[in-house]
Amino acid sequence: MIFSWILDSGGVGRGAWQGGVIYEFMRWCRENNCLPTITMGASAGGYAAADVATGTEETVMKGWTQWGKPDALRYHYSGPAGIRRFRNHLHHSIRYVMQDRELEGVFGQDRAKKLLIFTTRVRRQDLRPFGRADRLRYFLKSATRKLPKALKYMPKKYSEQPVIFATNLPEELQSEYLRPLTRANFHAVIEASCLVPFAMGLPLRPEDLNSKLYDGDRSAVFLDGGYSVKMPMRLLQEDPRFKNLSPWIAADKTIIFCCDPKGLLWETSARLRHLNRFPTVSDALRSGRLLVISPDHKVEAGFLCTDNHTTMRTFNRGREQARRLLASENIRRFLKADLL
Repeated sequence: MIFSWILDSGGVGRGAWQGGVIYEFMRWCRENNCLPTITMGASAGGYAAADVATGTEETVMKGWTQWGKPDALRYHYSGPAGIRRFRNHLHHSIRYVMQDRELEGVFGQDRAKKLLIFTTRVRRQDLRPFGRADRLRYFLKSATRKLPKALKYMPKKYSEQPVIFATNLPEELQSEYLRPLTRANFHAVIEASCLVPFAMGLPLRPEDLNSKLYDGDRSAVFLDGGYSVKMPMRLLQEDPRFKNLSPWIAADKTIIFCCDPKGLLWETSARLRHLNRFPTVSDALRSGRLLVISPDHKVEAGFLCTDNHTTMRTFNRGREQARRLLASENIRRFLKADLL
């Protein structure tokens, strides 16, 4: 049985809830030999997917117990104090959590394991450098994502493209939009996938990601993966740039850890369309090949929370929900455990 897990983006707040849930699921699945072979996600979900790919739930615990601690501030970025503080946390957290032991779990000898982290490549259509005004526009796009469609800010005159980084990626699948995830670019790719401009400081440049450069990278920056893809189902099925990816990551069963409290699988962070009724998704739900897990309570922590106590309360409520779910016969049946 091949399992895949899709981890949703949700900032620190819902990311902490998700962390608590996957901590318990990872522990249970590791003990019962049903950890996923394939994990993927954007933004906080990409970071969570990297946690899962290490093969031990202790990686998840390591990251969230550290989040917001004073020693996470030793890296320094320019900009307003609040922005600088959050970027310090993000930058340090990725490198603190993903050290040699964790990297060995991700890049070990198991070539069947696949980790996919989604990023968004953005550039101005006039190819001018991506500057402060551009960063502000993309911050406003993110800040208005939950508003009704007519009130969302959708900046124009930009080229936005998904770029997926994957471990153990065969050479014949590699392209401008599907690139290898390696030890050399691992930390930077996770950071790029999480970056909302202005709120989290400067975006990353293509050369920061230690991968082959393409013509489309000229004058571009890499930002939060959720701008172009949060839930990849339609992209993998209909986008010709990724037509060969679906067979490579095919799985018998998939769990989506969805940060939306209503269980809506938003295609992108702009929340213009959810995929719950997308034919392949609805069919997988009906046939028992797909399970969606979302918060059953109001998540306390906010999007840019850096308070450790609030974060850990949110994390622990996620653990409590996961323990309730894992006690369910339906969940255990989905995971094919011999414990019924």
